[in-house]
Amino acid sequence: MALAVSEEMPFASTFVCNKSESVLSVIEKCLDNGLGSCFVIEDDRSLIGRITLDDIRHALLHGTAIHDPTIGWHLANTAAGVAPHQRNDTDGEVLKPVLDPTGRLTGIATDRSTEPVQIAKPHLTRHEFRSMLDAFISCWISSKGPYVAKFEDEFSQFVGTRHGIAVSNGTVALHLALAALGVGPGDEVIVPDLTFAATINAVLYCGATPVIVDVDRTTWCMTLEAVKSACTSQTKAIIPVHLYGRPAEIGPIADYARSRGIAVVEDCAEAHGARYDGRLVGQFGDVGCFSFYANKIVTTGEGGMCLTNSEDLAASMRLLRDHGMSPERAYWHERVGYNYRITNLQAAIGGAQLWRIGGTLRRNARIAALYHEALRGIPGVRFPPTLPDEYEPVVWLACVQVSAEKRLPIMHAAHKAGIEMRPFFHPLSTLPPYNKYARACPVSLELSATGINLPTSSAVDEQVVARVARVFHDVLG
Repeated sequence: MALAVSEEMPFASTFVCNKSESVLSVIEKCLDNGLGSCFVIEDDRSLIGRITLDDIRHALLHGTAIHDPTIGWHLANTAAGVAPHQRNDTDGEVLKPVLDPTGRLTGIATDRSTEPVQIAKPHLTRHEFRSMLDAFISCWISSKGPYVAKFEDEFSQFVGTRHGIAVSNGTVALHLALAALGVGPGDEVIVPDLTFAATINAVLYCGATPVIVDVDRTTWCMTLEAVKSACTSQTKAIIPVHLYGRPAEIGPIADYARSRGIAVVEDCAEAHGARYDGRLVGQFGDVGCFSFYANKIVTTGEGGMCLTNSEDLAASMRLLRDHGMSPERAYWHERVGYNYRITNLQAAIGGAQLWRIGGTLRRNARIAALYHEALRGIPGVRFPPTLPDEYEPVVWLACVQVSAEKRLPIMHAAHKAGIEMRPFFHPLSTLPPYNKYARACPVSLELSATGINLPTSSAVDEQVVARVARVFHDVLG
């Protein structure tokens, strides 16, 4: 990709900074462009060199960037007076300059042909940077700062629930929800076989018994039929997981559970913004649980949230989150609680991420469409099944399936090409800690053996998609 550099192209200008610009300004440009570097120019656009976030980190740690508030420190310390763009050690840089014969910068190009590609990379911009810096400078860095309540309010409004309880990660969100619902020894909790281990672990934390069910071949998620077949008089709760951004049959499941007096805890860790029957997931169950891990659609690094419409459940989860300590009486513990709090710094980042969630979802959908176009002619590649109209999935990580015997060769070839891919989760029934709860789940087993997650982030463009397609073509032919 190549862009001309001009005052009329603000996107291109995020790749370019003047030598007189401040360190903070350059940090924001390097964050916004998603490449972590930009070119340094004179007033006449003569190219002086390149600066990266790694340069700035080093200069901040050693104080150089503090003593000189412009990026002059970078220019003054360029080795032997040679501009970085002229040195051989930048041949692998993604950002490439386009120069006229006089050395003036006339354009920029990006070359990802050899760049190592991660499965997911958080895109942090000036908005997250400013919010986090504000929280840091305020010295409210614990769970007491104002960004926590702000993030809770804004995220619960986004999903469409009355209460949000932010926590330290998505796993404890599940545990907190089950604990507040009174799940304990002697209770059964229905979970899908194909999910991340946190889903079943949260049940075991409570001393309850997980009941594993297979997933549906089309949705990849738990179904009402599976729930009905697994329910007993001991069933206390159900945890439908919206896997890889694909909603479970959550409306009918929630209605059925309500008729039986069974609680529903939605695991929405991978499905921020997905809908069922026009409603966002997370608002169907008694509690909706989200993860904000670094690779999620909205990230705080680590973090999570419980959403609910119940005043009583919200109060109980807030109490349990903070050591079971009374909010009215200092150090008075009314219950055995947990330290599951999120920090103000994390919440500041999460709030800024939430402002951009629409763009993130559109970007991921576009990446999935690019993969579909590039891979659809390759024999043996299968794409996620089209869902019925009431299901509105989102793309978390783009997914494909191949034959079980070809998956490992594809992933090995991708690794050699510098591209990270990941297999689908192992079914819970195949994992040693859960052997005693294992059941025959043929669909989960087949999906797990054939599914691949492809790189999905702002670092994925047409060049990366072409590299991925080349791997598949070379192996599957």
